[in-house]
Amino acid sequence: MKMSRLAALGATTALLAAGIPAAASAADTVRSGDYTVAAGKIVRGDLVVSGGTVTIHGTVTGNVRQSGKGSVIIGARGEVEGSVTETGTGGITVRGEVDGSVSEKGHGDIRVSGDVGGRLTEADGGGVIVERAGEVDGSVTEKSAGSVRIAGSVDGSVTESGSGGVTVEARAEIDGSVREQGSGDLLVRRGAEIEGRLSESGSGSLIRR
Repeated sequence: MKMSRLAALGATTALLAAGIPAAASAADTVRSGDYTVAAGKIVRGDLVVSGGTVTIHGTVTGNVRQSGKGSVIIGARGEVEGSVTETGTGGITVRGEVDGSVSEKGHGDIRVSGDVGGRLTEADGGGVIVERAGEVDGSVTEKSAGSVRIAGSVDGSVTESGSGGVTVEARAEIDGSVREQGSGDLLVRRGAEIEGRLSESGSGSLIRR
């Protein structure tokens, strides 16, 4: 076996032992435990963190992936030029800017009071909250037990297909449709602006207040 193959095998084994996906490349920044990107710092390429909370006040030019115990926090001046994925027990908070999509596959919530250039997807027990100052350029999808609350701006559609409900607050702006397909209710408060259709196709109710 050539030395280069031995080295590659050793690197993969080390990543797996640390609980970090083997897909991480040599150009990635790979860390275990809590990790902070300080204001003014630039991390080039992907940032991969396992077993801790990653906090970003600076810039990451690639994707951010967090697994295991811990959360992802994008500070008010933080920027991720790629996408953000969390597959552990924590959630994702975006106060700054994410140019790509945001995906949460664990039990935590996605909370946005900043800007997201792509879609939001929550695939497990957590919920999705887009605050009044939050802006999402893509769609919002919640596939499990969590609920969706929209108080800000969504350029795409909003879909909830699990047991949670959808609440559209009074000053929310949604350019697409709003669909509730599970057992939860679809609540739309007076003053909300929705360009597309409202649809409640599950066992819940469509409520306007």
